[in-house]
Amino acid sequence: MIKKISIIVTFGSLFLFVLLFSVYISKEPNLGRLESISQVLRSEDGSIINLRLTPSGHWREKASLENVDAKLIDMLVAYEDKRFMSHFGVDPLALFRATYNSFASGRVVSGASTLTMQTVRLMHPELQKRNFKTKLMQMLEAVRLERHFTKEEILEAYFSLAPYGGNIEGVEAASEAWFQKRPNMLTMSEAALLVALPQSPELRRPDLFPNNAFKAKRLVLEKTKKRLKIDDTHYPEYISERLPNRLRKPSSITPHLADKFLESGLDSVETSISVNW
Repeated sequence: MIKKISIIVTFGSLFLFVLLFSVYISKEPNLGRLESISQVLRSEDGSIINLRLTPSGHWREKASLENVDAKLIDMLVAYEDKRFMSHFGVDPLALFRATYNSFASGRVVSGASTLTMQTVRLMHPELQKRNFKTKLMQMLEAVRLERHFTKEEILEAYFSLAPYGGNIEGVEAASEAWFQKRPNMLTMSEAALLVALPQSPELRRPDLFPNNAFKAKRLVLEKTKKRLKIDDTHYPEYISERLPNRLRKPSSITPHLADKFLESGLDSVETSISVNW
């Protein structure tokens, strides 16, 4: 009798867990910081003529994969999460490897964080703490994000929120601030820097810590060389390419027009205005 009750309780608990899990992931995810972006006005040639930061003081623009160089996308996935396109937000193989290595060595040797989990942490900074509870919540939120977002939308969220030093967030702002151009025409060296920076955005700033930035860029190129089929002829060129030594921010010269667009509910606008006139 006791055995039967134990079986019933076990299966009942399992059923309840599956039910609660299903209900949880079926709910639309909270977008968190993704809902707050800067107001950016651009001239006819694409240059910024007015910038207003987010309420938190960040320069953050919503990214679109159409405007992100394919080199950067491929390099990010190759370096951070090789099975990104096939897993469901959590990578079981990476999780098993990390758990096994931790038990075998008695310390954390390798992580199991997927790009989706990283995106969740960027959306919800409260989940960045390193403990079992927050790691579990990261996984749950990652599964829920995968349930409601496409892979392309997850990458766009990552490229909208990733930190690149100072108050620069997102690849649009990062490319403008570090390279003075849009992120659709990056060199391999520039792409490698943008992959490396979010891991340690302050200690790898090329204007403040050029040696750290160079080493981080080189590591990204080394680890993705084979997967991205970078040939030996061009590889030394990418390694030796100089890094930016200044972080530049645009001037805001059309404040009244920006007010008008805000009244109309518009944030980022491509105008037909000539920056010279």
